[in-house]
Amino acid sequence: MMIYRQGPQLTLLVDPDHPEIWRSEPYHTQLRAWAADSEPTGGYVIVFRQDDVFKI
Repeated sequence: MMIYRQGPQLTLLVDPDHPEIWRSEPYHTQLRAWAADSEPTGGYVIVFRQDDVFKI
């Protein structure tokens, strides 16, 4: 996985060889926490997994 910030967006690019890793612990809990922490100021977390895009 690769994580980077673009303004209010935190972007996660998932390794295609491990497409479900972002849903496992401790990653999923941390992503949800980052999303909750950034939401009051207009931030959000986006996950790109192959052709799929998820907003947390």
